Amino acid sequence: MKYIYYILLVLFLAGSCKDKAPKLSVVEACGVEDPIHNLDWLKNKIDTARANKTEQFLKVTLINVDGKQIINYQLEYMACLGCYAYNCDGTSFNVFNLPEAERNAFHQNLSAKNGTRVVLWPAK
Repeated sequence: MKYIYYILLVLFLAGSCKDKAPKLSVVEACGVEDPIHNLDWLKNKIDTARANKTEQFLKVTLINVDGKQIINYQLEYMACLGCYAYNCDGTSFNVFNLPEAERNAFHQNLSAKNGTRVVLWPAK
């Protein structure tokens, strides 16, 4: 009976181990697979966040606005939600140019409430 407890203990301990290595994004966005590594402008922004030691505060999300993919780049300590949004080519997307209803939909898509966003970074 004592051996069974030891075997169960080892199984529980082995089952609780987690892989600490970040997983790669397997999402296709802006016509590329793994946009974090394959969109040069986005990779450069993430590399800059790493160099500045702010990557742990970084969240990069993909949302659709009128069928167009938009990538939002947000440092969690910033209060402005959606202020740093980009088109697929890396040019700035100004959410404040949208009509009010579309701007509200944009912000709702960025929030976790309705689940229409795809988190690209941090990789899950």
